[in-house]
Amino acid sequence: MYDDLQTLENPALRSYLHLPESLQGMVVHRPFDSAATYPLKEWDVITKVGDVPIDDEGMIKLGDTLRVRFPYLVQKLAEKDTVPLTVFRGGKEWKINLPVLRQRPLVIPELKGSYPSYFVYGPIVFSEATTDLIAVVYHNRENAAMLGMLTYIGSPLIARIGDKPAFPGERLVVVPAPFFPHRLSKGYGNPSWQVLKTVNHQSIKNLAHLVDVLRDLKDEFVTFEFDTRSGGESCVFPRGEIVSATENILNDNGVRSQGSADVMKIWTAKTERATK
Repeated sequence: MYDDLQTLENPALRSYLHLPESLQGMVVHRPFDSAATYPLKEWDVITKVGDVPIDDEGMIKLGDTLRVRFPYLVQKLAEKDTVPLTVFRGGKEWKINLPVLRQRPLVIPELKGSYPSYFVYGPIVFSEATTDLIAVVYHNRENAAMLGMLTYIGSPLIARIGDKPAFPGERLVVVPAPFFPHRLSKGYGNPSWQVLKTVNHQSIKNLAHLVDVLRDLKDEFVTFEFDTRSGGESCVFPRGEIVSATENILNDNGVRSQGSADVMKIWTAKTERATK
């Protein structure tokens, strides 16, 4: 349950909501989902989880003496990914079944022990932003200047920490390292930590989408535009040259694969289609 809630202890808040004196519960400050079909609405008061009353501090009683926060019972009662709640709305109590997510959807997720996906295109490396990557900046004093720079330019790596995806599958595609040495990148600044916004004016949804777009490009040039409030630059490359240079760049830098297995399935589909 990832809705934002607040306590019902303030008298003015109770008066504003025109609540009966005896009613207790937690106020829905911001529902997790704004869709019309989502059961919780702003200013709903959650009064019960299952049949157990919730007090104005968000606590429930277990036995005669033990008080715990009500989400404890959410985990116990959730069946088929829903939990039964009672809410007070518009002067009436309503029974609802709230969808329960096992994992909070985040546009910048955790790796949780897995390896990050990546894709090399000419001298530039792309990956998806994770909290593990951002932690490198936060936990290394030498990167303090980088953190200040990201904040100054309004980088989504800072602005969107904790955000849920704006649409299904949204991820931030980031350049995690400097260019590999090659004449194609001559004159461009270090793109490290930049978040990719568009390729040839097409908005990029995630790393898999980026690879899909690059695979199907037919334009003479490929243009990468990054997501910054100020500063930064766009990088333009001759498409044919950057594609043909990739293998040599990988060999020169001891990189065994152009990308992780998940995205290489997308990239090699180009070759498979061409041979059919």
